[in-house]
Amino acid sequence: MHSRIFQITTEQVERKNYLNENTLEQGDGSPINCCSEIDDDEREQNIACLVGAILPKGMFTRVGTNIIRYNGGMEQWKAETVAMIQEKAAALTADNLFRYSAHRNLEQTLVNPLDTACLFYTDAEGLQGYADKSYYFMLFVDGLEEGTLLHIGGVIDYHF
Repeated sequence: MHSRIFQITTEQVERKNYLNENTLEQGDGSPINCCSEIDDDEREQNIACLVGAILPKGMFTRVGTNIIRYNGGMEQWKAETVAMIQEKAAALTADNLFRYSAHRNLEQTLVNPLDTACLFYTDAEGLQGYADKSYYFMLFVDGLEEGTLLHIGGVIDYHF
């Protein structure tokens, strides 16, 4: 299956520093398999999808070709996410603890609360680094002030 990796930073990203298939590594230091750049039309569609369907509804607004604004709403999102995590944790019992689906559901919610295959990269330099699941992106967002502008650099396809 394919998804996207979004480079999103608080600084404007110069085109030469856009994340690309040659600058991205997995967390273990090896390049991500089967990643590639996308054309401008796909990029545009993916950014629209990011704001309209992937990120929490109403938390971000697209204000330019490569710019989104953080509108706030993190406290409500955190409360809703904690409630979801508690519900999934409560579903664990001694009888189902070692069933893959029971603990995997909770684990996935913890590391990927946006429930997306998209990955996020928050370095404006586009230097060697790696992309993270949505928990780390939301941790990044939690440190932002309402009204902060975020810049989108590279958007690349990857196979997972």
